[in-house]
Amino acid sequence: MKYGHLERIEMTLRNLAPVFIGSGESLTKKEYIFSPQKQLIYFLDFPKFIQFMKSRGLLAKFERFLTQPRNNDLRVFLEENGVGEKDYLTFSSYSIEAGEAARIPNFREVLTFLKGPDGLPYIPGSSLKGVIRTALLAKLVKTGDWERNRAEIETEANNYRSSRFYLTRESNFLEQKAFYKLGITNPRNQQVLRQPVNDLMRGIQISDSAPLGWESLTLVGKYDRKPKGDVKALPIFRECLIPGSEANVVLTLELPLLKKAGIDLDYIEDALHSFANEHYANFEQYFQEQPEDAAIAAEDGVDLILGGGAGYVSKTINYNLFPNRTRSLPLVAKILSKQFPKHKHHTDVGAYKVSPHTLKTTIYQGEAFQMGRCELIFK
Repeated sequence: MKYGHLERIEMTLRNLAPVFIGSGESLTKKEYIFSPQKQLIYFLDFPKFIQFMKSRGLLAKFERFLTQPRNNDLRVFLEENGVGEKDYLTFSSYSIEAGEAARIPNFREVLTFLKGPDGLPYIPGSSLKGVIRTALLAKLVKTGDWERNRAEIETEANNYRSSRFYLTRESNFLEQKAFYKLGITNPRNQQVLRQPVNDLMRGIQISDSAPLGWESLTLVGKYDRKPKGDVKALPIFRECLIPGSEANVVLTLELPLLKKAGIDLDYIEDALHSFANEHYANFEQYFQEQPEDAAIAAEDGVDLILGGGAGYVSKTINYNLFPNRTRSLPLVAKILSKQFPKHKHHTDVGAYKVSPHTLKTTIYQGEAFQMGRCELIFK
């Protein structure tokens, strides 16, 4: 719907797989309670918990418990001091399904999902805007002359250890060249400003979603899948939105600004479609499907990958920048091998024909999902 120079589009984000948007907080077993009987994780309301400890005369014992590295399980401490599961609701904020963590006897940390002031999870508009920015950049570099940028990025990647700063600088310049399209000039000399004031993304705003319920959350693990299908499970557990959960957001386009760059809603949708197709062509298709893979697909909207733990290719455009994989694949492998020398990315080109050589997956209710896959529906 248009309001003068603005166009507002209601959108629904439907999670096709577990989605993780991190709060930056990591909880140890001293900070949450895992109930193996109910297979639930209880998250503490600390003011209520401290008050409860005081009421039971356990505060001093709890303080000693916190300082003892060997005693690291809050549930065990509570049981030893006569606090049972019937009391948990007294001092818990909420509880969620333990998911795959219930099958891992010694899991430790839990990475928590972003929450608002009311304590409920939500999708920040900035996360979706980041996805759109990446897709638009991948589309914008298809037009015009980018050969100098490609050559310089390749050169800097070859000298990565000595010129990491310059590689970052070149990437920033590439973004400026693609996005600084509004033509705003310095009034003193009439030169076009190479500053964020000229960034076409100023014309795209996305609201945060309304809060989602705690029933939308679960705990999932990290499973790195190799191209031939073998999987390595890692002891990392994230609080994620479950498949099937939905969030409503509003996209607002400032039409006069975007018109300067030749961008409208159709252009944005096409960029998202193209990025999803290229993500499959350059990366996903090199990993064998498995019998346990969930049958998911975007039916009414645009396929996209959102949030943390979803992998390098979903956040970058190195594959999209180059016209063919004979240049992009060695470049990605070289950058990753120098960033993460222990992960043997130097073998990616010959051994796997894809880089990175892991697809980021997880397990939910016995089915395998690619982390972060969503469907964005424009109403």
